[in-house]
Amino acid sequence: MSNALENHDDLKRLIERDYALSIVGGHLVVNDVYYLDSSGELHKGRLAAKLNLPTPETLGSPYNHQMYWSGANAHYADGTAIPKLGTGTVSLPIGDTTYVRHLSNKPEEGFATYSLLVEHYVSLISGPAEQKYGVSSRTGATYDVPPDTSPFKVRDTFSAKAEIMDLNQLVAGDRVAVIGLGGTGAFVLDFIVKTPVATIDAYDFDTFKVHNGFRLPGEVPMNQFGHLKTDVLRRKYEPFRHGLTFHNKRISAGDEALFTDITFAFVCIDDGEARAEICEMLTGRGIDFIDVGMGVEKEEGSLDGLVRTTLFTQASAAKAIEEVPLDRRTDEGAYRTFVQIVELNALNAAIAVMRYKQLRGFYTDEAGYRNSLISIGSSNWIGDA
Repeated sequence: MSNALENHDDLKRLIERDYALSIVGGHLVVNDVYYLDSSGELHKGRLAAKLNLPTPETLGSPYNHQMYWSGANAHYADGTAIPKLGTGTVSLPIGDTTYVRHLSNKPEEGFATYSLLVEHYVSLISGPAEQKYGVSSRTGATYDVPPDTSPFKVRDTFSAKAEIMDLNQLVAGDRVAVIGLGGTGAFVLDFIVKTPVATIDAYDFDTFKVHNGFRLPGEVPMNQFGHLKTDVLRRKYEPFRHGLTFHNKRISAGDEALFTDITFAFVCIDDGEARAEICEMLTGRGIDFIDVGMGVEKEEGSLDGLVRTTLFTQASAAKAIEEVPLDRRTDEGAYRTFVQIVELNALNAAIAVMRYKQLRGFYTDEAGYRNSLISIGSSNWIGDA
């Protein structure tokens, strides 16, 4: 097992006992686990457990008493099934193996360590096979771990814990562009950074001003006012993931070449003329995208308005373009106050990212809204398919 965690005392005990361990993604994998089928024939399977990593270098106690199993039901030598293994069915790909059973056999004292967890399940499953055939599941073998293709610079124990590794594959090949890193765009970026898409290209041309600090996700970097937004956000997110590129640039007509490899985009700007150019360019390249916006004003002593999310696909583009403001700001409009509050930016971004994931099948999508509006005053969600 080629990993820094092999030096942890808990896993070292298993290695010293010749268990064939691997660490794949956010899981500890036990290879070469022998078992018997109902006919008494010998087989091998793999066990896997979610890794609990309080920090990238430390190993905590197992999350629970459960493990995943890649083999068929295990049996005693007389053909009866080993009881109380809790063999619920799953279909969970971990590396190059799909695990098909969810094991749950909990002793009263539980498992304080991974070594106790592993030895418990290996003993239950392999005991009859070892006795009948004289084999041992402690083979000491080493396995080539599949290349780590994760975009994250830490192990994705979150997806392992949530059991969404299979759903991640629905977005893993996407190359996403985020155009505009203001209030809503910054939150879109924040959410997409934590989504296992292949690459992210983020565009903005402005500096980070004091008022931007009131609409920025997370910590406000007080020493970076006046810096380029792209530099501020690059410093914030680059330590967390690969495939992240920032461009200090205003996107307009003629920038088609920048989007050659892009598979999805978010348009998060408040300039109608620029939006018109960008929508035309993305539609012309056949790129699906979401445009976000809001119209919020102070009325009778409180704020009211709408939060909008509009999906452009090849099928919906002709109607979607009618839903977005493309007008140039006039002198009259210059006297209006365009209100955007951080929670509305976060809401707008969350709906946009969810809508993108619905398009990919990550979330269920029963309504299929092309355009959706949330009314602040009435709390109504209005959608057009």
